Amino acid sequence: MTNIKRNGLIILFVLIGTIIGQAQSRLYADVNEDGEVNIADVNAVIDVILGNSSPASSGIQSFTVKGISFKMILVEGGTFTLGTDSVGPSVAHQVRLSDYYIGQTEVTQALWVAVMGTNPSEFTGNLNKPVENVSRDDCMIFIQKLNEITGKNFNLPTEAQWEYAACGGSLSQGYKYSGSNDVEDVAWYNENSGRITHVVAQKAPNELGLYDMSGNVWEWCRDWYGSYSPEMQANPTGPLSGTKRVYRGGSCTSGSGACRARLRNSSSSNTKVGLRLALLPGETIIANGVSFTMIPVEGGTFDMGAADDDVEANENEKPQHQVTLSDFSIGLTEVSQALWEAVMDNNPSQNKAPIYAVEGPSWSDCQEFIHRLNVMTGKQFRLPTEAEWEFAARGGNLSLGYKFAGSNNINDVNEKSHLMGVGSMIPNELGLYNMSGSVGERCQDWYGDYTTNEQINPTGPVSGPGRVVRGGLRLYNNTIDIRINCVSYRDYLPDEGCHPIGLRLAL
Repeated sequence: MTNIKRNGLIILFVLIGTIIGQAQSRLYADVNEDGEVNIADVNAVIDVILGNSSPASSGIQSFTVKGISFKMILVEGGTFTLGTDSVGPSVAHQVRLSDYYIGQTEVTQALWVAVMGTNPSEFTGNLNKPVENVSRDDCMIFIQKLNEITGKNFNLPTEAQWEYAACGGSLSQGYKYSGSNDVEDVAWYNENSGRITHVVAQKAPNELGLYDMSGNVWEWCRDWYGSYSPEMQANPTGPLSGTKRVYRGGSCTSGSGACRARLRNSSSSNTKVGLRLALLPGETIIANGVSFTMIPVEGGTFDMGAADDDVEANENEKPQHQVTLSDFSIGLTEVSQALWEAVMDNNPSQNKAPIYAVEGPSWSDCQEFIHRLNVMTGKQFRLPTEAEWEFAARGGNLSLGYKFAGSNNINDVNEKSHLMGVGSMIPNELGLYNMSGSVGERCQDWYGDYTTNEQINPTGPVSGPGRVVRGGLRLYNNTIDIRINCVSYRDYLPDEGCHPIGLRLAL
């Protein structure tokens, strides 16, 4: 019955369009905001009439940079199987992803020129072709500049995000290529392209409305290339290091096999290909020329502290008790020395480098830093409460129950041999870095014993011997008990500055 209604409505809309097909009417008829008026707009209107969707749920974000517009498409999170093999580097395993946005098309030459001022592409002649001939490092510079222009948190998609989107996300029909089992429908490849790139979005889109995820240009991903883990993962970002970076999708010079949605490929970072943007939750903020990112954490209920039968836990980590938190935001990384200097015009750290986490400020110093930062930005930054810190470290509502923040292996999340820059280890399920190790992180709360009662947005006792510190320390060649890096470990310090203690912002 629904198909009969749909077919009848299509005929009606076609007749109406024939009668009133004026330029001005077309301006209002681009329902799905893809820049064209076609059958997709008819279907979008019909879906609203039939109750299948609403205009507000289109899931499209539009951006304009120096007159060049581009669209990002919502990919609703879900769980899917990443990998195709029973064993080996591409072993099949379950992956859980949060919501994110991904570019409707590859980054065009027009957008690249708007941001970077030059066009490195080999196949020129139309700025609506995808940019190519760019290394991964070139892409990261482009993204940094784009974030500074827009205040958003653009990045390359992870390999998991790329494949999930290419396969159609939660709407996947299981196609071989991105949007079809017939490569001719969706891809520019070596047998139909003339071995040159083509203007984006000329082939059919996939189930999510994404174009050219098969063919046209290879697309860089964020990950180092490496063997998949057979264990379930949440928002994986690939191995910590490697010799090659992942790129996916095939190109105008590839055979059809390279255009398969699930095919993996990799090369050195200086290989020249193209890219597609991902838009991650969060806000990029600039203070005196130094940018940092805040990540939203959806509120929820969790068990705070260590379980009673955890024989490794200290007594001050117990009793475990239920805590409910509202939504909040927390720093993607610890506050860097670069950011501290930009705000305070000093650096209390012993080991100085702009990319390292600041360490050494007292609790009062942190409060002064936050006050000045709030004046600069018009925001209301603060230190996280102890409960917010632990919930975020555990991965929030995406938690997989790891011992450390992001892994059961301390070496994944804490570098023991030398100092590392912020954001340099494997992130946790929320994409947060260094919440186990690096430097201890100050919290807002006074230190005190836990209660057995359920709590809502707790802020700790009204006074105490010192303020809470969480997150552990760099291992210093294992001379420090790794227990301090566990997500439930807690300690406190008086107001004085201490090395290596730093901070992470909350909002």
